[in-house]
Amino acid sequence: MRKLVSGLLVLSALAIQTPVVNAQESSDASNATSANLPQQQRIDLNTATVEQLVTLPGVGQSKAKAIIKYREEVGPFLEVAQLTQVRGIGEKMLSKIESYVLVK
Repeated sequence: MRKLVSGLLVLSALAIQTPVVNAQESSDASNATSANLPQQQRIDLNTATVEQLVTLPGVGQSKAKAIIKYREEVGPFLEVAQLTQVRGIGEKMLSKIESYVLVK
């Protein structure tokens, strides 16, 4: 019984001294900050270059080129959600980058 009480005292002392950290997923944290970006800092999908597009999270050279190819073949983007029609970009990728882009 004494060992149990001693153990509980040690655990409670550790719990009191241990700081509580509330961690968020990195995508939640980036969405919270990127959602506050002014429209001037967002990338326009209809005028963006490959160099600008590769700065988006998860977008490399091939996806950037696919976005531009889609734009050249189909025409200008009418809305950001239209990105899911680009090969290699699905709903998950769209949710990562939609707050960084706009369509003018």
